[in-house]
Amino acid sequence: MCTTEVEMLRVPGASLHYRKRGSGPLLIILQGGDGDAGGSNGIADHLADYYMVVTYDRRGLSHSKIDNSAENLRLETHTDDVHYLLAALTAEPVFVFGASLGALMGLDLAARFPEQVRTLVAHEPPATQLLPDAERTRAIKDQEEVEETFRREGIAAAMQRLSQ
Repeated sequence: MCTTEVEMLRVPGASLHYRKRGSGPLLIILQGGDGDAGGSNGIADHLADYYMVVTYDRRGLSHSKIDNSAENLRLETHTDDVHYLLAALTAEPVFVFGASLGALMGLDLAARFPEQVRTLVAHEPPATQLLPDAERTRAIKDQEEVEETFRREGIAAAMQRLSQ
């Protein structure tokens, strides 16, 4: 098993907790839902034989702290965090794997910071804007309810609401 380095990075409005393991070309794993730096340990440990694998806690999750907890977090904010993290680690384009929300972040990263992305695998991005009108309206309402539950009751309740 490889050694995992745990570090913090200060970004505008937050401090990000991240983990690095392995050596080789950089691969960042972007978790969805309540996934944090530890959520991909199994696959990250395996891939560390071939890559320097980076995982991190999105702002507000686990060990990553937000300066203003009342801040309404947007996809672009999370993507900016990934951009800052990658800029701190390398000047080279990297491999990106994103699942769910992480897939949306990866797509946004590739669109706004293409020089940082060597290859992107976007697994199951919840791209509601591609749905027919009625389904999109329902999906947006569901997402707003999940976000409100998160603000009122925290991540565990929001994840429970999401699975309903």
